[in-house]
Amino acid sequence: MRLVVWGAGELGTRVLARWVAAGHDAIGYTRTDKRHDLVRATGATARKGSPGKQLRDDDILLLAISGSANQFEALASLERECPRAAVLISSVGFYGNPHGVTNEQTPAGDSPHATRIAKTESAFAHWAQERGTILRLGGLYRPGRGPMSALCRRGAPPPGPPDRTLALIHYEDAANAALAAVQSAPPERLYVGVTTPCPTREEFYRTACERAGLPAPNFTERFDKPLAEYDVTLLRRDLLPAPAFPNWHSATDLPEGDT
Repeated sequence: MRLVVWGAGELGTRVLARWVAAGHDAIGYTRTDKRHDLVRATGATARKGSPGKQLRDDDILLLAISGSANQFEALASLERECPRAAVLISSVGFYGNPHGVTNEQTPAGDSPHATRIAKTESAFAHWAQERGTILRLGGLYRPGRGPMSALCRRGAPPPGPPDRTLALIHYEDAANAALAAVQSAPPERLYVGVTTPCPTREEFYRTACERAGLPAPNFTERFDKPLAEYDVTLLRRDLLPAPAFPNWHSATDLPEGDT
């Protein structure tokens, strides 16, 4: 089997490395050649642009292009039917501002962002049919990238209520879940990819500001709805039984050398 990663960024490159290490062929497609050295370092072939007509019947496609609008355009450009299998990296932004138990059956939010994600997921499901799997991920992070990095650049948390759930998942755990999805034919067509328990925005940013040496955040606006409780039963059962980064506090780690 050959893995084709369309959108070989940080997540896609991690999946390529794991796939090639298992002894399989892989190709990583990027918009430019900026990351090609990183793609080749995994042992995969690096190409620019779109796989288009280069997809083979026995390929597995991982669509990891960032941005639902870009993903929608990519899907519209495919002129052939889904190959052996396909996995779409989507986002829990699908839910908008959820509250209460949130799982694979929870409907899309009504924000423009949520509507765009829902439109892309629908297009993918129509194209891939029974061969497609959607992995709806929380906010990706690692030291130097994610909400902690953004906080250090801004010097303060972004606007928003303190009493909202912050859904997160480390790049390594997301890559392991995506690898499991492309390695097998998972029984479900959709998975919520979040590391639980999740912090509230207040819990996260108070801890993050303290670790970064920033003033404590001052929240005024409130959501005033029950916290979203992400149900990741299916993810744990099929794709990620034991996260390598199970505690949200790891998302407040500073890059080595920072204080």
